Amino acid sequence: MMRPRAIPRTRGMSPSEGAAHWLVIHDSRPLNPGEEAEFAAWIADSGNAEAWRSANNAMAVFDFDSGHDANLRALRQAALEAQPVPKVRPAFVLGALAASVLALIAVGTAMHQVATEGGRKGAETRIAASAPDSGAQSTPGSLEYSTRAGERRTIRLADGTSVTLNTRSRLIVAFTEKRRVVRLASGQALFEVAHDRNRPFAVIAADRQITALGTVFEVRVDPGRVNVVLFQGRVVVDRVPDAAAGSAAVPLAPTILQPGQGFSAELGTPQKVGAVDVERQLLWRDGFVEFDDEPLGRAVAEINRYSSHPITLNDDGVAALHVSGVYRTGAPGQFIDAIQGILPVEAHPTTDGNVELSLGKHP
Repeated sequence: MMRPRAIPRTRGMSPSEGAAHWLVIHDSRPLNPGEEAEFAAWIADSGNAEAWRSANNAMAVFDFDSGHDANLRALRQAALEAQPVPKVRPAFVLGALAASVLALIAVGTAMHQVATEGGRKGAETRIAASAPDSGAQSTPGSLEYSTRAGERRTIRLADGTSVTLNTRSRLIVAFTEKRRVVRLASGQALFEVAHDRNRPFAVIAADRQITALGTVFEVRVDPGRVNVVLFQGRVVVDRVPDAAAGSAAVPLAPTILQPGQGFSAELGTPQKVGAVDVERQLLWRDGFVEFDDEPLGRAVAEINRYSSHPITLNDDGVAALHVSGVYRTGAPGQFIDAIQGILPVEAHPTTDGNVELSLGKHP
């Protein structure tokens, strides 16, 4: 005997109502497998995806600002306290909460539009082409952690989340009563998120927001590029509110990553999702980096991330040579010695005490 197919709970709802429905569930607990499949099917619709993005944008106004504005605090609290009496069935409880959230979203959307109007008069909103930490500022009550060239550091946040920062990284932590929000201003970080069904964990990196619930993932920010790799659990990657509101920004559906997948958004190219070698991706935690037929120019740029004495390249075409192998980070001398043994390159000291690589005779 065949079971009748479950009727989606969002059937008959407008995109805004559906967004409020899912926002309440995401904010209160992890989705079960059936809900995950239903949410994925719902958000695949472009109208629903846009409503979901708008709902999160509006709610972000309260997440980031409510702690500093008495009116916002009161407004958010009034909506969140608009709950029915305990004896009402759960479905009706959820519906009533969603109705309250809808009202809150409407106010948040209006405030978000006012807050971003000035920013819409500038250039197109895209992933920052300049240094990614150029505009990231600490706010009152936030905590900041950073690493120097070649340094790795593991910190434990107040909620129990473990964060491992790679070389030249800067992290700003600004938890609120309802959400856990951090900003990776520059560098690379591995997040092992402590599960808290009442407070989603969000990482802001350039113009992307990565939201998780009890998950292990990595985020890297370079000038003009953001990469996300998921090792365990599930994350949603979306534009952050201020970037999504740009007048020239193209609305994008949120991207849901599965374990073993990587997300890449680079200036001037379409965003991509694909399979990732997770073991290779985590080599940096042990002080190594691996190249697989990588142009020497890119390999040197990666090695330079870990050193205060960067290797330079002559403009004679040496950067176009390709290199493979596993190399220790923070040891540019070892890298130079190894490269000279396998490629037709020569190393020359420079006047500033560094080393330049140029084309030479093959050994």
